[in-house]
Amino acid sequence: MKLFENVIRTYQGLIYSIAFGITTDAQDSWDLTQETFLKAYQCKEFLSEGFNQKAWLATVVRNDALKKLRSLKNRLRYLFRYCGFEEATEASELESALLKSEQVSFLKNLLEGLSEEERQIITLRFTAGLTYQEIADIMNIKIGTVMSRLSRLKENFIDGGSYFGFPVWLQSC
Repeated sequence: MKLFENVIRTYQGLIYSIAFGITTDAQDSWDLTQETFLKAYQCKEFLSEGFNQKAWLATVVRNDALKKLRSLKNRLRYLFRYCGFEEATEASELESALLKSEQVSFLKNLLEGLSEEERQIITLRFTAGLTYQEIADIMNIKIGTVMSRLSRLKENFIDGGSYFGFPVWLQSC
């Protein structure tokens, strides 16, 4: 049990970041983080020597986040919460406080301005620190596709952020 607690401490922030990068919702991201670690705990091979825990966790949270995004029920729930029709909970109050930060707002707007595939690639590369090959394997696309998409995103961002709809001064962020 102690070994698994160490795994949680090591990867919890990473898994949350991947989930948030895809869903852009704090509460859903916490739920996905917990569900991912529950699945890891139930996986017999997870604590085996040589098992790539980071890639496994990243794959599971990515797939689950995508399922959640595609769910109409969750889209409607998110819309209601976004419009303020749901009573504030501790998690939503925390999310509101975080979203007051200019950097967090910028990141959320940036991620929402990307396609679903672009968000995944950016999140897996820069948040999870996965290699191009690991991203390609997780997303079932060619490594060249990963590399070209990242290159195009970087070029568009450096060219004044016009692709994302952000002003030139943001290119230094």
